[in-house]
Amino acid sequence: MSDTPPTLEPQSPVSISQDVAIAPSEPGVTTFERDIISPHHPTSGLAFSQLLNLSIGFFGIQFAWMIQIMRTTPFLESLGSNAAISGVIWWAGPITGILVQPIVGSLSDRTRSRLGRRRPFLIAGMISTALWLVAMPNSPTLLVAAMMLWLLDASINITQGPYRALVPDVVPKHQHATTFAFMSFFIGLGSIAASYVGSLDVSLNTLFYIGAVAMLAFMTWTMLTTKEPKLPPVAPVGQDSGQIGVQKRGLEGIVSQTLASIAQMPIDAKKLCLVHSLTWFGWQCMFIFFSVFVAHQIFGATDPQAPLYQAGLQYAATCFLIWNVVNVVASLAIPYLLKVVSRKAIHTVGLLFMGAGLVSMHFLSVGTHVAMAMGLLGLGWATTLSIPFAMMASHIKPGQEGVMMGTFNIFIAAPQIVASALAGYLVFQTGLDSSALILGGGAVLIAALLLQWVNDRPSSAVPGHVGH
Repeated sequence: MSDTPPTLEPQSPVSISQDVAIAPSEPGVTTFERDIISPHHPTSGLAFSQLLNLSIGFFGIQFAWMIQIMRTTPFLESLGSNAAISGVIWWAGPITGILVQPIVGSLSDRTRSRLGRRRPFLIAGMISTALWLVAMPNSPTLLVAAMMLWLLDASINITQGPYRALVPDVVPKHQHATTFAFMSFFIGLGSIAASYVGSLDVSLNTLFYIGAVAMLAFMTWTMLTTKEPKLPPVAPVGQDSGQIGVQKRGLEGIVSQTLASIAQMPIDAKKLCLVHSLTWFGWQCMFIFFSVFVAHQIFGATDPQAPLYQAGLQYAATCFLIWNVVNVVASLAIPYLLKVVSRKAIHTVGLLFMGAGLVSMHFLSVGTHVAMAMGLLGLGWATTLSIPFAMMASHIKPGQEGVMMGTFNIFIAAPQIVASALAGYLVFQTGLDSSALILGGGAVLIAALLLQWVNDRPSSAVPGHVGH
């Protein structure tokens, strides 16, 4: 595929070029209103309803993720796992992310079908995710549960890579940050819903079954309401297609393309990858050990079958609920903040709050204070889910959307592997789940510092937008 943006159907409701001409602002109309509220036309981008339809699928994806984050470690512990073993089992998400997302992203870039190029992978991913959500809580042994977790994470990754690649496919560049903020909003809503259900007295099986239904329902909505653009045929292997590494066939070509895309990233994109790696190191430490930290160190419970332990897990779910409410509110504020503040400044503040919140938990012994610290993490979650992806999208060439988003995911997944191993070992040695939270918080504070060396490239010259 050449670097020239694909020609889209004139009749398509999402008929967008990669370089959108921005008309002068109308008197009394803000750029934000013109960008997302006015009916779609080439000078204003997608309408508000189109952004909602495109983003709502993340509600289902995040509901599934949130169930896994809240209940996987306690479930593994009930089957005989310990901190070190659970850390290794948690490699499922990052390893499948490294293996699956770049491959699926590259394949979807070159797929041409009646369903589109992303939709076949979204369908396969959502159906398989729902199946493994139903199967996992019925695992009879630790080994089976670990296998189910790996299959579940692989299926979610099949969905996520092509889904994020839809943004540069159908959204003009000046709306990328706004679109990812919309996605962050629905990620927050999905997490709130899962956290609320998790805080109730419902069985593990029921929680996972609800997750399967949510995944199918909301992903189906996005696929039915978002039309992919028609693209020209893929250039035959051996011809210059404008894509990196497509001269080779099969898996070798995909690996070559992924490695080449990393090597040829602009220097600021590479810096952003480092920052994002440290950020996700911190998130992984929290995902694995927060729930058991609350049960063990705040509630003082050690027996996974004890009522006090279950009460700790329910309180942890309440903390996750607070975390996600803050995320939703912050996600709504981000598009407005982008009018006056740079993307880098917003993300820096989010990372500082996140790092401080994680480190502070080691010194807390009151549940209310832990909940307040989780609120700080909600600010960092909102910026993590939107700003870095918008910044990276500024560096993506047409035809490389899938492979570049898949490649970017490597810098999310790889540090999670390291975090799972280091944090699991640290907790195993110290006996304190909070030691993993300190480790993660320190990594995030370093990420906030390194972000200052990233030169953020604006998405496009949108009047009134500062570095968004």
